[in-house]
Amino acid sequence: MIQFFVAILLILLFFLILYLVITKKIEKIDHQFYQKVAKKINHTNTFILKKITFLGSAPGIIISIFISFFFIKNGFDRQFLVISVIGEAILNNLIKMIVKRIRPSINPLVVEDSPSFPSGHTMSTSVFYSLLIFFLWNSPIVLIIKIMLTIFAILIMLSVMFSRIYLGVHYLSDILGGICCGISYVLLITLLYPELQFLWI
Repeated sequence: MIQFFVAILLILLFFLILYLVITKKIEKIDHQFYQKVAKKINHTNTFILKKITFLGSAPGIIISIFISFFFIKNGFDRQFLVISVIGEAILNNLIKMIVKRIRPSINPLVVEDSPSFPSGHTMSTSVFYSLLIFFLWNSPIVLIIKIMLTIFAILIMLSVMFSRIYLGVHYLSDILGGICCGISYVLLITLLYPELQFLWI
């Protein structure tokens, strides 16, 4: 029940952020945050963050899924992961088409032509790596390894999210909306995991 209520709380938070985006009441915070991030722009950081942001792209997630299959041997878990990621992509694009928020135009360091809210890279990494963490904590791996890999996965997620603001293709509110939507999505679908696994078997 706690997992369900956390998911509902995140969904409500998502709609609050969406309201602030639509009414433009969060624009000042978005611009102020970007100005702080922009102070870190240099050739080295740009090179690194362009590589990091690839991890949240569609090709990056697809490659990551294939790599994860070397460690995820259970057939149901593989299917659950793939279907969940596809579902997230559909949900993200649907919301983007409805909201139709224009991308930032201050100083984009990469070219993006899709709507801005919520961040697709943020949602995809939130869903993919959260599911990996879910599988990890349901595995017999020793506790210290679970903790280390969980921290590593969270760092990847945060790095991808930061890269989207740094590269000038998303506002902070796009990232926050993507986090709320992605994590709530994972919390809800993993509630169904035991029943779906039973039916699959």
